[in-house]
Amino acid sequence: MTRELSDYEKYIRTEELLGLQKREDELACADELTFQVIHQIAELHFKLVMQYLQMAKSAMVAGEPDKAKEHLHRVNLHMKHLPEVFTMVKVISPLDYHTIRLALGRGSGQDSPGFNQILQFGPTLWEPFEKLLGEKGLSPLDVHKEPTAHLALYQLMQELIQFDEGFQSFRYQHLQLVRRMIGLETNSLKGIPAQALQKGVRHEFYPVLWKAISELTDWTGSSYNPRPLGE
Repeated sequence: MTRELSDYEKYIRTEELLGLQKREDELACADELTFQVIHQIAELHFKLVMQYLQMAKSAMVAGEPDKAKEHLHRVNLHMKHLPEVFTMVKVISPLDYHTIRLALGRGSGQDSPGFNQILQFGPTLWEPFEKLLGEKGLSPLDVHKEPTAHLALYQLMQELIQFDEGFQSFRYQHLQLVRRMIGLETNSLKGIPAQALQKGVRHEFYPVLWKAISELTDWTGSSYNPRPLGE
């Protein structure tokens, strides 16, 4: 007799969700289930990140920096959590990881649709933020100089910086995962040297905002001075 699904199961669609992984008899090794589930979880995080990024951009276009800040704050919570999600992959032995990797065929993490959407969409938040600054005749440095006078813009700017930093950190953590599981002196399944991932770690969405931090240091006069203390 077929068991009737609860309202929870119907709403969450647990039967479909839990049927998206390989069956036990299909697994290349026992830990392939871990590998598949962790990456599916990551794609769901990416989906939420994209929703919040789109809402943040819409809020900026509408001239609502406070709402944009709140949406970006949610993004940053996910970016903080994502490296810990992938930490679970490290329970897999490198040998089993290669067994799973070969089962991917030509698949690669570089093909993640969620990751690539964020990579492409992230930079598009700069234009509406720059417009918000321009409407008040401000530069990022001006906002840094008087944060309380421009609190909404300052807080939004800090969330943008945090997002950029969080995405860079996520890419670095992923690089370390690749380094630990397959090494960097080898090719990915796409034939691309794993070392090429190191370039991505240095990629910035908002270089103008990072430059403004250095400009503030120079403006305050606290740039490094080699004179000994007391002189």
